Amino acid sequence: MDLNFPGIERLAACENLLIAGMGGGFDIFCGLPIYAELRRRGCTVHLANLSFSQLAYLKNGVTLTEHVAGVTAESNTFALYFPELHLARWLQQERGESATIWTINAQGARPVLAAFRAIVEHLSIDGILLVDGGVDSLMRGDEAEMGTILEDGCSLAAVDEMTEVPLRWMTCAGFGAEREVTYAHVFENIAGMTRDGGFLGACSLIPEMEAYRVYETAVEYAHAQRGQDPSVIHASIVSAARGEYGDYHHTERTKGSRLWISPLMPLYWVFDLPVVARRNLFLPYLRHSSTFRDALDALATARSRVTPRKAARVSL
Repeated sequence: MDLNFPGIERLAACENLLIAGMGGGFDIFCGLPIYAELRRRGCTVHLANLSFSQLAYLKNGVTLTEHVAGVTAESNTFALYFPELHLARWLQQERGESATIWTINAQGARPVLAAFRAIVEHLSIDGILLVDGGVDSLMRGDEAEMGTILEDGCSLAAVDEMTEVPLRWMTCAGFGAEREVTYAHVFENIAGMTRDGGFLGACSLIPEMEAYRVYETAVEYAHAQRGQDPSVIHASIVSAARGEYGDYHHTERTKGSRLWISPLMPLYWVFDLPVVARRNLFLPYLRHSSTFRDALDALATARSRVTPRKAARVSL
């Protein structure tokens, strides 16, 4: 069964598409089903990730700029947490693909923009799909609970400015996996983007899809690596895709907390990125940040100047 990702033909028409994790950590793994489907069609697809990994410890990487490093299966590191390296090694071992995962230092919006531009120029990119594990990238800044929006916001602000790239989309998966998010406000935000023409559709990952099996196998491989903490979001997506429901714990990491696994988690939600950026109340304050401290200050300033919506809740 093929992945029926909304607008897949538009993505396939790009000569050089970049799929990039926008919020750090395991976000790039959310792009693997799309990557696998496009590769099956013979498309040229590149991978990147805003990174929490300690790039200073990377050996045998590809240095593109001060803030961009390419990770390959031949790379090495002393750091235990390095999802991008695990992914590069899995692609080589399981698919025979010598992929480079371009890693971007997590910092303020201006350096992130410079990093994306360096990758775009180096690879002649004509389409960017940002991917988010979770849905806090859909937050505007006036929600009762916003999750962790800072890193997502830096990537969103950066790619929004890249008007030289013809196609700029964003997708999320893992709805309900984040605890400190007001999901009623997420639905309200999606409704607003629908009115503005920015919601492009949704589809679900199911085990019968080859693209999903690629994703699940890669996630399980990364989780099994020595010293690697499993991703709560991806463990939740895999659990939901397998048909689990409610307070089900796929990993020891989540024991003691309450989860609510549901069929919403394996859904992709797809958006036109400039519409998402235009509706974001936080971005005007964030765009000129240089450091992570700048970005934190920008968020605090933005929150002080908006009236938070009432704390509506939905049960997932």
